[in-house]
Amino acid sequence: MKPKIIIFDVNETLLNLFSLKEEVNAALENEMGFEVWFPKLLHYSLVETTTGNYRNFTEIAAATFKMISGKFDKTFTNTEIKSILSEITKLPAFPDVKPGLEQLKNAGYTLIAFSNGKPDVLKSQLEFAEIDSFFDGIHSVEEIKKYKPHPESYQYILDKFEIKKNKALMVAAHPWDILGAKRANLKTCFIKRQGESFYQLAQKPDISVNGIDEILEKL
Repeated sequence: MKPKIIIFDVNETLLNLFSLKEEVNAALENEMGFEVWFPKLLHYSLVETTTGNYRNFTEIAAATFKMISGKFDKTFTNTEIKSILSEITKLPAFPDVKPGLEQLKNAGYTLIAFSNGKPDVLKSQLEFAEIDSFFDGIHSVEEIKKYKPHPESYQYILDKFEIKKNKALMVAAHPWDILGAKRANLKTCFIKRQGESFYQLAQKPDISVNGIDEILEKL
C-alpha cells in the first residue's frame, strides 16, 4: 500500500554532517573525535527516555561533548562548547535531497520532517539548507518528550496527522531509526549514506535507496 505521508529524519538523512564533524575533530585535535562523541549523544538521549526523563538534544549534546573531551585531554567552557556545536545549524542538504523532495511533493505526498533536535534548531537547519518549504509539518520529539526510536515518538506523528500505520513511510539513514519505525509498524525506507550499513538483527526495511531522489520510483 502506498503511503499518504512520508516522515523524514533530518541529520545525516537530509543534511550532511561533514562540517560539524570537521569542527568537532578540530576542537578535539583528533580525527576520531566526532565518532566518539556523536554515538554518546544518541546513547544518552535514549538513557533519558528509557529512564522516564527528558532533557533537550542541545543540552545532551553539550553534556556528552564535555564528558568525552577528557578522553582527548581537552577541557572546554560551556561557551566554547556552544560555539563548537553551533555548526549543526549550518549544514547543507545532500545533493539528492532537493530534487527528491520536489518529486515527492509534486506527486502529492504529505512530507514531514521529524527530528530528535530542538524545535528552534530544527527550523534553523531546514531554513539554512533551503528545504523547509517542502514540508507540510516540521516536528521535534520535544513535543512528545520521547526520543526516537521509542514507539510513542512515531505514534505521536501518526496521531497528529490522523494516519494509519500502514499509510506512513519513515525515511532515515540511521538503522536504529528504521528499526524503531518498523517495530512500531510503519513502512520504512533506508537511505544508504556513505559509511552506513544495516543492523542485521532487525527486520529489513521495505525500501532501500541510495538517495531521496530514488524514493518516488520505488513507490
